[in-house]
Amino acid sequence: MLDTVRQELNNFRSPLYRNSIYISLTSLVTAVAGFLFWSVAARLYPSSQVGVASALVSAINLTFTVSMLGLNFALIRFYPQYKERAVGSSLVLAVTASFFVSLVYGLIMGGSESFRGVFSAEFLAIFVTFSMVGTAYNILSTYAIAKRKAEHSFMQGLLFALRFVFLFFLVPLGVFGIVGSFGFGLTLGLIYGLIFIDDIKLSLDVEYLKESFRFSLGNYIASMANVAPNYLMPTLVLTMLGKEEAAYFYIAFAIGNLILFIPNAINTSFFVEGSHGLKDMKRTLKKALAFSYLYLAVATVFVWLFGGYVLELFRPEYVKGFGLLKLMVLGGFFVVPVNFSITILNIQKRVREVVGINLLKAALFLGLSYLLIPRFGIEGVGWGWIGAYSISVFMLFVRFFRKVF
Repeated sequence: MLDTVRQELNNFRSPLYRNSIYISLTSLVTAVAGFLFWSVAARLYPSSQVGVASALVSAINLTFTVSMLGLNFALIRFYPQYKERAVGSSLVLAVTASFFVSLVYGLIMGGSESFRGVFSAEFLAIFVTFSMVGTAYNILSTYAIAKRKAEHSFMQGLLFALRFVFLFFLVPLGVFGIVGSFGFGLTLGLIYGLIFIDDIKLSLDVEYLKESFRFSLGNYIASMANVAPNYLMPTLVLTMLGKEEAAYFYIAFAIGNLILFIPNAINTSFFVEGSHGLKDMKRTLKKALAFSYLYLAVATVFVWLFGGYVLELFRPEYVKGFGLLKLMVLGGFFVVPVNFSITILNIQKRVREVVGINLLKAALFLGLSYLLIPRFGIEGVGWGWIGAYSISVFMLFVRFFRKVF
């Protein structure tokens, strides 16, 4: 028994657990910082401004995803082979894409009725700039993880967490103050990342791009399908239910996603180690799943007992999102097997299956939420979340179970 305990403790010194710990700490900091950021914003700014700002921040996050072009996955998968050559190419491509994507997306949103009173030429410039900063931030954070130096990603996260400080000084700017605070936090993290990178040349490496193109393209489509619904949902709720409901939704939905930080961190580290050639993958996968489910069980009990009080810390009216928060945590039990299955497929470079799973999941989530929001309000998003992931788990078991596990 003691030998087993010693062996497990020694495992924590391995790159898998070491990277997992730093990724988990980064996610924890992100969770706490996100909670603090929106809590301060909810107290300093009217809920109508918080609702609009949440949609704009989600729009910036969406431009990150679009602009990454799947290079974050390729960077982890191919870094052992191409090293810093992959990083320089990824930065050049992703930041360039971010400029054009954010410019087009900003112009489209500027013509929307919900944002017509917010957008101007000056704010469009800020939107594009922060989108580019955020894209570079994410590439350098992924680089640190791929290099098994996740402590640098953690430091970036710590600096990004300071974004709540800017909220106090930018109150007169209203919605712009919230968005600007978010962008300044990203800028702090990017500065750290630029200081502590190794010898990276900002040029396109043709060999790396050819080798990773199919993998990047497939994961780009899959990644877009995976996260785009999350970033589009605040705008959907804003349009269908109004500004106040959008604010209540965003806080509960964000907390529900952040609660998954430990399973997501373990999954990311599992991807890194699998890309470096992990031995005894099945045994490691079983341990990772067991730990993830144990954590979710504890998190579920916590949310049921204290979730309402947590939401009230923002403002008493934000407790209206408690039902959604509970549904989000329950959905986590379906999210975990889907995400680990996708990671296994990526390690095996079976990108087609990854794309198929994520497209199915996205269509179900958006479609079910759109149908259920008029009947259940913001809780309709929670039921759409559970429905999308439970059906995806069923499809994995029916079609891919033997191949994946």
